[in-house]
Amino acid sequence: MRTGLAARLGRLWRGVSTLLPLLLMALLAAFSWWVAQQALHALRGGGPQAAPQQPDYFLRDFRTRSYDAQGRPGALLSGAAMRHLPGDQTVRVEQPVLDVVDARGVVTHASARVGISNADGSNVQLLGDAQVRRTAPGALPLSIRSEFLNIFPDAQRVTSNQPTVVQRGTMRLAGDSLAFNGVDGTLSVQGRVRAALPPN
Repeated sequence: MRTGLAARLGRLWRGVSTLLPLLLMALLAAFSWWVAQQALHALRGGGPQAAPQQPDYFLRDFRTRSYDAQGRPGALLSGAAMRHLPGDQTVRVEQPVLDVVDARGVVTHASARVGISNADGSNVQLLGDAQVRRTAPGALPLSIRSEFLNIFPDAQRVTSNQPTVVQRGTMRLAGDSLAFNGVDGTLSVQGRVRAALPPN
């Protein structure tokens, strides 16, 4: 009986030993798949997240410059501090200063106490002593000042629901709100509007 049991165990062991490399390969393949899935999950941002209002990265006393396709300098952004908030995908800059010179020679300078941008930069809000100055060759300088400016760079629009002062050359407009469209050059100042127009 013992020999029968030993013979059966021997056959079982030989069967298992022939399948063991196949089982180990299947186990290794499953483990490799799991590791790859975890790596992809981490790359897609599925790893541990910072609290919504806790920055996941920050810069202090920074300057950053963009360049166009030909390698010419584009925008220069500097600030006292910059933080990325992953909860709402915004970037917050303390004391931002932005200088841009485009291909036509138009110079734009913007500054504020605080700047907030959404993830793709299609909406930038300037808060506290917000100023935008624009000078173009052959045109009078344009400046917009307010405690709040809501800027849509791609659409070339600036709006504000706060008292705003617009000045072009010696002409000055002040009102309770503003809507400026840079594409068609229209400006709407509403509320209690005051104007100072240059004499002829």
